[in-house]
Amino acid sequence: MNDKNSLSLNHMISMALSLMTASLLYYGYLSSSISEFAERWTALASYVFLKIIGVKVQIHGTTLASSDFTVRIIDECTAVGPILLMSGAMLAYPTSGIRKLLGIIAGTLLLTILNLFRIVNLVWIDIYYPDFMEVAHLVIWQGIIVLTAIIYWFLWAERSDFSS
Repeated sequence: MNDKNSLSLNHMISMALSLMTASLLYYGYLSSSISEFAERWTALASYVFLKIIGVKVQIHGTTLASSDFTVRIIDECTAVGPILLMSGAMLAYPTSGIRKLLGIIAGTLLLTILNLFRIVNLVWIDIYYPDFMEVAHLVIWQGIIVLTAIIYWFLWAERSDFSS
């Protein structure tokens, strides 16, 4: 095996190990007190954005409610899963630590803001188009969040190089 093939194999192994580690971290996260914090923070941030746009909403723990809807924020409603997926891929990529750190910070902000927009949009859909809620929630927005994490990683990787 020549050095170039060996380098590619090493990168593939590194990527696989990083993604496996990210998956294990997510599994550990689900059974930790950090998940409760992430749920409460996501509920509170969503509550603030809903109030800003004029939605009459109350918050009780991780539940957002009004006369028109009730939404409970659970682990999968946070941006933690996609952030760990993206971070695992970035940590495995052969570039400098500072590029990885900056990429993870920017990606975390992007995915967190997009996730809050997702929740606000889903509340709006639940109020005005409740028959469309399940498809929007489980298919459309799930796909958008995961694709955003993957596309962001590809764009970040394209701007990074092996010699950094």
